[in-house]
Amino acid sequence: MNLFSKHWIACGLITAALGFTTALAEEKSELAKLLSNLQPGSTVEVPDGTHTLKSPITLRDLHGTEEKPVVIRAVHRGKAVIGGVGGFILKECDHVVIEGFVFENDADAQCVRVENCHYVQVTRNVFRPKERAKPRHWEHWVTVEGAKSSHNRVDHNLFEKKVNRGSPVFVRGDDVALVNSQHDRVDHNHFRDVIYANKENGHETIRTGGNDLGASGQSSFTIIEDNLLERCSGEDELMSLKSSDNIVRRNTLINCRGAICMRLGNRNVAENNIIIATEDGPGFGGIKLYGFEHRVTGNYFAGLTGAKHEAPFSFFPGMHDTLTTENIRDKYDDNTASAATRCTVTGNTWVDCAPLYMGLEKEDKQRQYLPKECVFTNNTVVHTKPLGKPLVIQGLVHSLTAKDNIAYADAKPEAEWASWFRWEAAKPAIAAPKQLTAADVGPDAP
Repeated sequence: MNLFSKHWIACGLITAALGFTTALAEEKSELAKLLSNLQPGSTVEVPDGTHTLKSPITLRDLHGTEEKPVVIRAVHRGKAVIGGVGGFILKECDHVVIEGFVFENDADAQCVRVENCHYVQVTRNVFRPKERAKPRHWEHWVTVEGAKSSHNRVDHNLFEKKVNRGSPVFVRGDDVALVNSQHDRVDHNHFRDVIYANKENGHETIRTGGNDLGASGQSSFTIIEDNLLERCSGEDELMSLKSSDNIVRRNTLINCRGAICMRLGNRNVAENNIIIATEDGPGFGGIKLYGFEHRVTGNYFAGLTGAKHEAPFSFFPGMHDTLTTENIRDKYDDNTASAATRCTVTGNTWVDCAPLYMGLEKEDKQRQYLPKECVFTNNTVVHTKPLGKPLVIQGLVHSLTAKDNIAYADAKPEAEWASWFRWEAAKPAIAAPKQLTAADVGPDAP
């Protein structure tokens, strides 16, 4: 890098008009130092080309303000490629924007790691890092970490083709301190092609919290909204919430194997999501509940084919029946979870889906506590064509309130659960809600 280009970056403004391109490999340390000394309101525009890094760029104590954030962005969106060993690591930063890059770095290091930061925004990037055929370890792409993290945002990005273990987006915190990152937002992203891992664990598309964080009842208040997920089929938990007090709303999921899973934690909300399958195939699921006092309302499900862990809907038993558990750290078991308890499921619609599971049909020796005191009301379950399966699997539950629902099938079955529904004599006209499309999300959306 020549003296002119060093001055160019130090000034905090690189313009496309000069037509200058450079690689950052040899100047990584100097670039990180220059960036960390920027003032509120400064902007660094990174030129087109592939910037091959020998190690991740660490930005520490970089501080903007709400009115004057520090912006690090590509001159031309999608033309500045981050390659090499890693991407950006932000530590103890606030009001910083990472914008417009294409991340093709080695996936053994995160593309963007946000640690103990506030109001960092990762926006309008493309994530397709290079994953190994035999990964050395789990490969998360964007992570939010640290006990002091809060109010960060991951929005309007494209995440595509995830094969190895790990998640495209993982909002966690500090597992040792048992503190989640707080009030983060994941919105208007396009996730596509998380490849089915043949029942291997650890392939969730979006994760919040963690095993110990969720089991000990820690809240994160993460909002996951207005995202489009297509063919995100890594495992049976395509979204895994391992923390409390999160909101999952207005997302569109198309041909995704698995289910949105309230895995560990309490008081989570899933509302106004659209989850549909337009292709033939097994395992397309809806929402699965463990834990206390979740609300599932106003969601639309169609064509889903899954069963049990991948069912269109399920109340699941658990290993314990308390809001929290001491089964953490060395006591943690992969099946650690509370039974679905005092959850409310109302105002949802299932069209031509496989059966909904109200508990499991047989006792589970590991999950000995049954779902209890849940409410299933004012829902609509419709079969517009012969499916050869019932609307509901009535499993083992305690004190389920199920009433004021509407059903349509070829004939009212001779089953106890049939009394939960008012049976329509004709097929009800149910209009599918408007789905998100690629034009609504991702780097180029309005």
